[in-house]
Amino acid sequence: MDLEDDDLDALDAYRAIIDEVIAGRVEGHHCPACREGELECRFDGTRITISCPNCGKFFEGELA
Repeated sequence: MDLEDDDLDALDAYRAIIDEVIAGRVEGHHCPACREGELECRFDGTRITISCPNCGKFFEGELA
């Protein structure tokens, strides 16, 4: 598996959360990696950041 496959797997794991954060729901999401941490989510209209303070996993992206 190469880096591109890892990126696609991460996108799949976070897809539902990303959709909800873009829609304005930034609280109450749990980490798809550790399933324990409550995610810290931010969206400024173009850039989205989702991170787990429990396990350190994160997702960052930019909408074009």
